[in-house]
Amino acid sequence: MNNYRIYGCVLLTILLFVACTNRNTPQGVTEDFIYNYYKHANQGASLKLCAGRAEEKLHAEIARVQEVRSQDQPVTDMPQIDYQQTGKERSTEVEGVIHELFNYKLTIKSRDGRTTHSRNVVITTENIDGQWKVVNFDEYE
Repeated sequence: MNNYRIYGCVLLTILLFVACTNRNTPQGVTEDFIYNYYKHANQGASLKLCAGRAEEKLHAEIARVQEVRSQDQPVTDMPQIDYQQTGKERSTEVEGVIHELFNYKLTIKSRDGRTTHSRNVVITTENIDGQWKVVNFDEYE
């Protein structure tokens, strides 16, 4: 019985730590976006993190692929995608708005491991009514 109490306390501590982790930061929302959008192709989860141009892009993408799959249906044959932050820039304040930009390098490996290529991603975040959101994202070689 004593072991169950210890296990319960440890589990409660872990759950409280996870629940108290603040993901409402430019870095947190960016990492969550990359994880959901690029690593798992989950447009539905990604959309919740977006506003502005990024939201428009995702709505257009969801409309294009809706006949193939629903926005919350996971893609089962995803390539392996690893990502690494390569830069960060805070823009100057314009009319009370501050953007934070993040640069990432995606390394994409085919499922069979034979083909690898990389893409660069720029993600722009903005604080909208107290919530950090991805407001734009672009990819380039």
